[in-house]
Amino acid sequence: MRLPIIKLNDVYKSYSYGDKRIDVLKGVKLRVAPGEMVGIFGPSGSGKSTLLHIISTLDFADSGYVEVLERVIDPKYLSEDDLALFRRRHIGLIFQSHNLFPEMTAYENVYFALRMRGHTHSQAHLRATNTLESLGLGEQMHKNVQMLSGGERQRVAVARAIAVGAEVYVCDEPTGELDRENAINLMEILVSLAREGRTFVIATHDDRLIPYFDTVYRLEDGVLHKVAKKEVKHGKDAGDTQ
Repeated sequence: MRLPIIKLNDVYKSYSYGDKRIDVLKGVKLRVAPGEMVGIFGPSGSGKSTLLHIISTLDFADSGYVEVLERVIDPKYLSEDDLALFRRRHIGLIFQSHNLFPEMTAYENVYFALRMRGHTHSQAHLRATNTLESLGLGEQMHKNVQMLSGGERQRVAVARAIAVGAEVYVCDEPTGELDRENAINLMEILVSLAREGRTFVIATHDDRLIPYFDTVYRLEDGVLHKVAKKEVKHGKDAGDTQ
C-alpha cells in the first residue's frame, strides 16, 4: 500500500469579517497517495479554494495537522522563504485567476518559469514548445496572452504548471473555461502524468471530469466526505459553474 504524501488531520479554518466569524473548514481529514487523481466537488462557497490554498502552502490551518511530501506545513516551523522555495520546487499551482504575466507571450510565460527552475535555454525552449503544442496552443504560443481567449489563457497556465514537473498539483477549476474537446485533452494529459507518479488534487464543478478521478470527495458546510462517483454525478452541484 502506498503511503500518503498529503495528510490532513482535523483541519479547521475560519475567517473574520468585522464582528462576524465564518467557519470555512470543520475538522477536515484527507489522505492522498502518490500518483492519485483526487476530485473535490461542492457548491460555490463551500471552502474548496480554501482547502486547496492550505494544501499548496498559500494559507495555513487555524488548527489541525497538515503534511505535504513529508513536510509539516506550519508557520511555526517554516519561514516565508522556506515555503516559497518548497512551492517552487514541489507544488504545481493551477488556479482560476491564471496569474500569467500579461506583457509576455504564452511561450514566454512557460519558458521563463522553466528558466527559474534551473533549466538551460535549450531545455526550457524545447519543453515549453512541446507542452504548449500538446495543449493545442502551437499557433497561439507567440501571441501576447492578453490577445488570447479565456480558455486559451487557462491552457497556458496549465502548460506552465505541468512543464516545470512538480510532484503535487493543486488545481482550482482547471477546465472551467474549456470546451469539451480541450477539457478531455487536458484530463488525459493529467492522467498520463499521474501514471508517472504525479499527484493531483482538483476542485471542480465539472462533472465531465468524474471518470478521470481515482477518488472523489464532496465538501459542504466545511465538512469533507468521500463519496461514490455516481453520487456526485446526480448531486445538486453537478454541472454547476462558477
